[in-house]
Amino acid sequence: MPPNYRIGLLGASRIAPKSIIAPALKRADCTIAAIACRDVERGRVYAAEHGVPEADVCGSYAGLCARDDIDIIHNALPPSLHLETARAAMGKVQLIEKPFAMNAAEAQAIAALPGVIMEAFHHRYHPAFGLFLQWVDAVRPLTRLEGRFHATIPYQPDALRHIAALGGGGLMDLGTYPLQIARTLAEGEPTVIRALATEGQPRIDLFMEAELDFGDGLTATISSDMSEGIERLNYFEVIGSGGTVRMDNPVHPYRGCRITGPQGMVTDADHTRWRTITTYDAQLAHLIMSLGMGVQPLTDAASAVQQMRAIDAIYDASGLGQR
Repeated sequence: MPPNYRIGLLGASRIAPKSIIAPALKRADCTIAAIACRDVERGRVYAAEHGVPEADVCGSYAGLCARDDIDIIHNALPPSLHLETARAAMGKVQLIEKPFAMNAAEAQAIAALPGVIMEAFHHRYHPAFGLFLQWVDAVRPLTRLEGRFHATIPYQPDALRHIAALGGGGLMDLGTYPLQIARTLAEGEPTVIRALATEGQPRIDLFMEAELDFGDGLTATISSDMSEGIERLNYFEVIGSGGTVRMDNPVHPYRGCRITGPQGMVTDADHTRWRTITTYDAQLAHLIMSLGMGVQPLTDAASAVQQMRAIDAIYDASGLGQR
């Protein structure tokens, strides 16, 4: 029986081998059917290197989006191309890598398109993060949130994260995670109290810290840092009336994580399946389950619009301005 879902990749990206190709190769209900790469020969080499040599490689993003034999589009292109390609793929299922768009206006335009559209916040679907949410619920009402994701992203002249016109900036990459987690836990949208940025290339935030107010006495601090030589940080801490809950490595828990709270402490060693199921495996499983059941994914387009509104507000408050 042929696979139920045929996936097309936009771009020979660095993220796709782990975010969509490897998870798809583990499943019998989907396949990587096509890859769009402006350099077709490079695309063929990419397909062979990553275990999908049978994938059809074409040189046009719009051409792949228009194909009737493609069910799911994985969009890992620079954010500056997300709106254009999302329009070309309208009506299809689209898994769009974060950040969803350049800004909230573009995100709203994407969200208005027909079809199922999901923002690729893979951490949200992992069972370790599910347990973290349960522990957080046990200490509500919440009063304070703090999340940080710091990891060096070396400067190169053509590096996406260091080019504002392509949708670069630390907040647009690393910072999207603590912001999305804060919004998920707060179950609402923030007002930006302040934002402080350290600028690298023009309008590129190497470091960004934002203070957020979610109302009802709940505030949050989030930060991202992609500067050279920094200490890697990846945690989220929650203070509520019932105590404090912290998750170390919420973004990639399958690489090792720890959750501590009033209930005690658990690690990936306590839940051995946490290491065998990647966040990307869980994300693809959720997307396909959502399609089969006809329900919207958790990180849907409406949520992506709210995420981009918060990002815009943080950039405005920092003085760097929206992408």
